[in-house]
Amino acid sequence: VWDTALNRRATKQLDSVEDVVFRNLQIEKLHSAISKLPEMQKHRLILHYFEDLSYEQIAKKEGCSKVAVKYSIDKAVKKLKEILK
Repeated sequence: VWDTALNRRATKQLDSVEDVVFRNLQIEKLHSAISKLPEMQKHRLILHYFEDLSYEQIAKKEGCSKVAVKYSIDKAVKKLKEILK
């Protein structure tokens, strides 16, 4: 381990308990909202945002067009925004 890495770790501010709790609540709300999506939208959204697959990779994996994947993910994001308002 290099000195710069040790210095960075030593000076890094720890999150407060409130920040950790707030972040966990936000994550819980997000996962709850995702669970309300239709299966196809949920599946594609997870592949794209949580598994870092591109639209092209998802389309190839599912045997569909990139446009279909993009449309599905866009609809999922719009629905999540509505749920999380």
